[in-house]
Amino acid sequence: MARLLLVKHAHPQMLPEMNAQRWTLSEAGRESCGWLAEAFAREGVRRIYASLEPKALETAALAAAALGLEVRPRAGLGENDRTGVSFASQEIHVRRFHAFFDEPAKVSMGTESANAAHARFSAAVRAAVEESAGETLAIVAHGTVITLLVSRANGLAPFPLWESLGLPSYVALDPYTLAWDGRVQERS
Repeated sequence: MARLLLVKHAHPQMLPEMNAQRWTLSEAGRESCGWLAEAFAREGVRRIYASLEPKALETAALAAAALGLEVRPRAGLGENDRTGVSFASQEIHVRRFHAFFDEPAKVSMGTESANAAHARFSAAVRAAVEESAGETLAIVAHGTVITLLVSRANGLAPFPLWESLGLPSYVALDPYTLAWDGRVQERS
């Protein structure tokens, strides 16, 4: 049975002076990609897609190389556009996400509303599922857009799901209904 794995990238090297969309992986993040490759092998992943952002591409590339698979970079799989938003403190960061999820039609963080990010990401995921023609696939992306898709498809409050996604982690869904079993898989 085909499955869709939505994967939150590995831990980036956080540089506050740089837009998060340009971050690459930290050394610990690169090391954790071995666990991800093992998980992909267990899950029977045959195709790996990735956001164009460096931290997601690097996560996908490291896992794919261990399995001899190709990475298929795709527009539309990126995080919500956070242009002009820098990381200030954890408290401010959490408040921003509450506002983002609580008022999804409003542009409250960056230049894209939650509704717009969801529509863009959902369309890109559907295209990858269609292209994969019944194969198990992994999409390496970002926590916020993964949260938007999974919470809306399964009638869940988004913030608790967003908080539960580690670096890296993944959720496995039915690729056609997007039904989720409620488990977040992450390295222990």
